[in-house]
Amino acid sequence: MAKRIPITRGNKFYSQEDFDLDQEFARDFIESDINQTVVLFAVDTGLSDTNEYYAETQKGQLRLKDPVELKIYGRIEPAELKSMNANGTMIQQIGGKFTFQVYTKQLEELDAEIKMGDYIGYAVTETDMRYYEVGNDGVKNFDNAHTILGFKPATRTIICNEVNPNTIRFK
Repeated sequence: MAKRIPITRGNKFYSQEDFDLDQEFARDFIESDINQTVVLFAVDTGLSDTNEYYAETQKGQLRLKDPVELKIYGRIEPAELKSMNANGTMIQQIGGKFTFQVYTKQLEELDAEIKMGDYIGYAVTETDMRYYEVGNDGVKNFDNAHTILGFKPATRTIICNEVNPNTIRFK
């Protein structure tokens, strides 16, 4: 069992009740007004067949948990043209990173966890779903940008890279 330590910094003017109220207002804005949704395809490490040396999976051996919809606030960076060789003759367009914020309380309520290597589906149009792999799971979220008035962490910033949807079978 984790040791519990009461957070008393700043509680003369800001308390747990204030934190909960501010978080409720912010979540209502994100989940009702902004209303951006992603689908989390978490990797089931227990069921995935992995290589004993590198813990990597071969095509078709990766198993995903049931998808979970999350309400988020996100943005997609512009795509980039990248040269694949030194002389610049092989050029490929690489999709931009997808970055989003999610409230940790929402993850707790849905019993969901986002880990590096999980997959995110994001509908860019009514007929086009883009898939991303989590490269930064935002677990280290105790900086000022992710807390409410420095009191406690409230959000996580997840940074993802676009993946080819043909490499994985999504449910």
